[in-house]
Amino acid sequence: MALIFFDYDGVMVDSLDAEAKYYIESCREVGVDAVKNKADMALLSEGNFYKGLRDRGLSDDDIKKINDIYATVKKDGRFLTKAFPEMFQLIQEVGTSFPVYVITSNISETVENRLKEYGVTAVKEVLGADKETSKEKKILSVMDKYPGERTLFLGDTKGDMVESAAAGINLRLGVTWGWQHREVVLAGNPDYYFDTISHLVAWFHGFLDAQK
Repeated sequence: MALIFFDYDGVMVDSLDAEAKYYIESCREVGVDAVKNKADMALLSEGNFYKGLRDRGLSDDDIKKINDIYATVKKDGRFLTKAFPEMFQLIQEVGTSFPVYVITSNISETVENRLKEYGVTAVKEVLGADKETSKEKKILSVMDKYPGERTLFLGDTKGDMVESAAAGINLRLGVTWGWQHREVVLAGNPDYYFDTISHLVAWFHGFLDAQK
């Protein structure tokens, strides 16, 4: 068996424009300017997003206030992101064979609602920033439930690669259609990387066949 982790933003949905727009609005409402533009969002994702905010001078209280406002925006109909339907289909397929968890810096409920929208029922749990801001800690907390299992993580940023490596993930997959340019993702030294969803799906089909 294998334990599989998927990131959300940039992997399942094309969300950088919307995330940046409303996160910047939420920051302004709290009275901070740590995130000024889309480039800031991508840059902060070269490491742990929330550690990056703290390094820019935000307190945990500031971050909580921003995320509370941000979570409200996501419920009022303004927040729209383009989904990659093939990814939701892949996650459902993988989840019927292996335990799958979503590890994200987004809000758990946002991701859960999108999974429901696309009929994904095979994800064990979504672990968002409302539960823990460190992806490394979230990964480790799940790994503790599956001692000895080989692990795989799929993400779209250098930060994803860095945090999953720190958690001891066995196989790290990077995708280049998400939040960061290809060279930035590759700077995180993924074991494999994919420029298209079709190539990733083909790889996973080979992976699933090899486990039978």
